[in-house]
Amino acid sequence: MPSRTIVTLALALVCATASGASAQTHYSHGKLAKASAEAPVFTLERTQCKGQCAEYKLSFFGDGTVTYDGKANVSKAGHWHATIPREQIARIVADFQRLDYFSLESSYAGGLSKNPVAITSLRQNDHVKTVTHDTGSPFSPEALTTLEDRIDAAVQSVDWVR
Repeated sequence: MPSRTIVTLALALVCATASGASAQTHYSHGKLAKASAEAPVFTLERTQCKGQCAEYKLSFFGDGTVTYDGKANVSKAGHWHATIPREQIARIVADFQRLDYFSLESSYAGGLSKNPVAITSLRQNDHVKTVTHDTGSPFSPEALTTLEDRIDAAVQSVDWVR
């Protein structure tokens, strides 16, 4: 009789552990889904150059939230956020698609001089593409520079708050 009780308890313990693992896995997947929903749809980062180029990063989210991190040679240093219309986010994503962004090279290197670098990224579902573009590169498509400028222009007249 005692061995039967031990077997029953062992089975109960195995079932409870499996049930807890299943719940934990479900919770983890929920956490991952939430984290990916919070990831930016696209970003633009500009790096320093030999002179006094602005160094900052813009991150655009699907709900219209934009974050700005001013690093050096900028009028607003630090972390700021603003909101733009979702339609504006959609228009810029359409610009990425017209450029066939996912087929671009991952990097467009420049010449010998130290030019500023623009780093863009686009997330569609689970796929993320990043392009590093030395703005002095003779090899990059002109449409990439146009896209980078449109991203900058999207936040020119927003009210940034800390």
